[in-house]
Amino acid sequence: MKFIPYFSVIIPTFNRSKLLSRAIKSVLDQSFQDWELIIVDNYSLDNTEEVVKSFNSKKIKLYKFKNNGIIGASRNYGIKQSIGNYIAFLDSDD
Repeated sequence: MKFIPYFSVIIPTFNRSKLLSRAIKSVLDQSFQDWELIIVDNYSLDNTEEVVKSFNSKKIKLYKFKNNGIIGASRNYGIKQSIGNYIAFLDSDD
């Protein structure tokens, strides 16, 4: 049986590796643990990918997606990749 998380948390990001780490940690630190984390990276030029991989969690998925300056496109892409019952958005600088 496939794991279906209660929440899919979607973080769109671009060149925010220093802040992204804090956003990811805030999800990991929640007492409620029935979630997946989907990070949609608009082909960042910084070390975003390395930051995400450093958390080494199967619950975190990284996708590269060119949004052409439209943040909503990244959010919609994240929704399409999600399998959770509910969607939660988190900005990478929150």
